[in-house]
Amino acid sequence: MKAYRSKGIALIAGAVLFIACGLTACGGGKGSKGDKSSVADTLKKDSVKTTATATPKKDPIVIDRKFDDVARYIAGLAPKAGCTIDPERFKDKAWVSYSESFNKSWHNYDSTRLSVMRAWSKTDLEEMNKNETNIFYPFAGADILNAYTLFPHATQFVMVGLEPVGTLPGINGKNYKDSVATYLHSINNSLTSILNFSFFRTRSMRLDFDKSNELNGTIHILLLFLTRTGNTIAGITPVSIHADGSLARYESFAEMRKDSLKAKGAEIRFVDADSVLKKVYYFSNNIANDGMKANPGFTAFVKNMKHYNTYLKSASCLMHETYFSSIRNLILDGSNYVLEDDSGIPLKYFTERGNWDFIFYGVYTSAYNIFHHNNQQDLIDAYKSGKNVKPLPFGIGYKFQKGQSNLMLAKKKN
Repeated sequence: MKAYRSKGIALIAGAVLFIACGLTACGGGKGSKGDKSSVADTLKKDSVKTTATATPKKDPIVIDRKFDDVARYIAGLAPKAGCTIDPERFKDKAWVSYSESFNKSWHNYDSTRLSVMRAWSKTDLEEMNKNETNIFYPFAGADILNAYTLFPHATQFVMVGLEPVGTLPGINGKNYKDSVATYLHSINNSLTSILNFSFFRTRSMRLDFDKSNELNGTIHILLLFLTRTGNTIAGITPVSIHADGSLARYESFAEMRKDSLKAKGAEIRFVDADSVLKKVYYFSNNIANDGMKANPGFTAFVKNMKHYNTYLKSASCLMHETYFSSIRNLILDGSNYVLEDDSGIPLKYFTERGNWDFIFYGVYTSAYNIFHHNNQQDLIDAYKSGKNVKPLPFGIGYKFQKGQSNLMLAKKKN
């Protein structure tokens, strides 16, 4: 899954696929080395409640340079002129080696997979991309990569996972040089499954993000993918959610962790190649029924968007279960479109409402082997009928090989 049972993408294919299922609430990540001097701890405090808007592109564009510099460092990209990071950090042998290797791997991945996804999105998701700027992505983990590739015109992404958001590395800190090799190695490890299999594995993410002092949450990978897809990071604010669905903003990640509010996360503001200001919200939050009940503010936050499209991938078939009915209903009630693989919401929950139209992509004959008890006969029959069934030119989800994957595009009727 992505936020509940998924994990990292890799630079080189070949790892044994192991996917853990289950549910545990996630807490805030521990601060990384140099946390007190982290760029994230220089944020100006804003105690005013603010609700996420549906049109963030209208916000004034203000770029805080230090955040983009850190993001480029994490992404293995050369610094821009006037970089706020000590130039010696970019001369470190570990970073040079990491940058050279990742540049090659990224070029190959972008040219062979992402380019195909972008072309498919431009044609088959044209209407979906045209009609909504808010993307809701539960069970996402750190996977902004697939969401941004499929929905390049969205101006707001709301992502949820169990993994902690973490803190930014104190790259200019005096102790950072001692841990740079470990940090960059941890990033490489965390990317293994997302680049090879198209999804993050939850158990692996917990090991990478919870037990490493350097790589302590999703924010590192979110920044890497946003930067590598051609964006400029404008700012980062630690956030959580009040009971009425409005945002609580914090001066630092350390201050956020002390707060009793649940759904702790970050607002990442970024500017795309067309100079449009966009936002990613990542929240570490339990979205099983008990977690949703204990934290009504999260539901209110999503509903405050008024209109949104939902993306679901590698979601461990959790919304097949009764104890995930709350998030399932939130999606069905509020979404205009839902794009998902078979591990998302079962087809029967759409059809029993009678207000959805469907296009089926790829192939579906059964669920992935460890989810064999979640086979959907009605979905098998839909594919067999050949009605509204189209090819899928790339692999995605648990059956990640091209020719074995599936996606369903559901459109709510007016």
